[in-house]
Amino acid sequence: MPTPDHFIPLLCLAGLAGAAGNGAQVLVDGYAYGSLSMTAYTLGLSCRTDAPLAGAPALPTDVPPDSVNI
Repeated sequence: MPTPDHFIPLLCLAGLAGAAGNGAQVLVDGYAYGSLSMTAYTLGLSCRTDAPLAGAPALPTDVPPDSVNI
């Protein structure tokens, strides 16, 4: 169950975006190992738009099945 400390950074970002007068942009988005995700946002940093969005990299083939969360 999420605790308040999961949402405090989001509230800080929302306050900064409101004070700056522009919205936040997604800097990093994706999933790894089927369930681990972490989205990073930026304010005022121009993100690369020339690279296609390919999602997360492929899973390694040399990791034993009992060591992954899939």
